[in-house]
Amino acid sequence: MISVERGKDWVDGKSRDAVDKVSGRPVWVVQGTDPSAKGKNTGQVVKIAAEVQPVPPGLLESTPFRPAVFTGLKVTPYVKDGWVSYTVWAVEMVSPQQASRRGGSSPKVDGGAGQVAA
Repeated sequence: MISVERGKDWVDGKSRDAVDKVSGRPVWVVQGTDPSAKGKNTGQVVKIAAEVQPVPPGLLESTPFRPAVFTGLKVTPYVKDGWVSYTVWAVEMVSPQQASRRGGSSPKVDGGAGQVAA
């Protein structure tokens, strides 16, 4: 996990804070990376709709890494400029320790459940 920032939308060439179209909550963009990945595409963006900014998990001892687990994952495909792309959404971001204490369960929001480490 690298950073958490407020999501942005572009309307008429101007930037504005992104708001989730379904819930009306602010959108937060979590930028993750896989340091073991080879090539150009080593990162992934995960969006979270939440009233307050998600707090990244702490650093893994003796490393520069912040492992995170995303719960309630869903992928939303879309077409832009003739290309199919996708947005990854999560209900929340927690530390691996918090996820293991829960036994892998996640909040039931919009019927979504699941998790992946990033």
